[in-house]
Amino acid sequence: MNEEIKDKLLQHAGKILLGGTGALLALSVVTLGAGLLSDGPAASDTQADAVVHKLERNLGDAQAKLTTQHTALLVQLPGMDIERVNRDTETGRSLLLSLTDSSASTRTVKEQQVLLDARYGFLDHKSRVLTEFVPEWMTATGATKDAGTTYTLADLDIGVSRVQGLNYSYTGVARLDPVRVGPDQNSTTKSEFTVFTYSTSQDGTVTSLDAYRASSKTRDTLAAASEEQPSPQADRVRKAPTASARTPEDPDET
Repeated sequence: MNEEIKDKLLQHAGKILLGGTGALLALSVVTLGAGLLSDGPAASDTQADAVVHKLERNLGDAQAKLTTQHTALLVQLPGMDIERVNRDTETGRSLLLSLTDSSASTRTVKEQQVLLDARYGFLDHKSRVLTEFVPEWMTATGATKDAGTTYTLADLDIGVSRVQGLNYSYTGVARLDPVRVGPDQNSTTKSEFTVFTYSTSQDGTVTSLDAYRASSKTRDTLAAASEEQPSPQADRVRKAPTASARTPEDPDET
């Protein structure tokens, strides 16, 4: 991947150098040209030759400087392991489904917290996922009233947000649509949006996870935007397993 990125930059290197040196050259022409004009038509051939030599010297110096900067940029450019990113993306998808399948769970909030805490070693009793996201999600989707809504993963977008050494960090946005069957076809239950972040080590082990349920206002805004510009990943994620297996009411009508 590093070589591919370098190749792409090298393809544009000529444009970068030409643009930078061209600007410097133009500035020099204006400055020195003004000097010649101030001497009037009597400017000697010697002065003209001196101007040309100075411009050539300035151009060479500028090209050398930009080439050095360009080389330094390529050396600093971090490599990206695409296979690892693809693997970590699937991991993120699994994490999301694990967090949101409680929307129609028969478990209590505490039972769900204990289950996730035992399943994922990177979570602890101080984790925001356990202390805030799980209770809010289960309450908003009706699970705490034993009438939770089943959601299916309708759209998912996960991207690399940071690469620091061997650690990769990701940010994901997911749209979960309520499953409507039978009498619930006309249900007013709305889609839910979840934003989550997580990090992995070189071997793919998840080292951190956080998740946020979009507020009602943000949810409506995202829903309107997604309807106007459907994600190209939608067809793929719509084949994903549902977040759980029960239906009914939506307590969050806001």
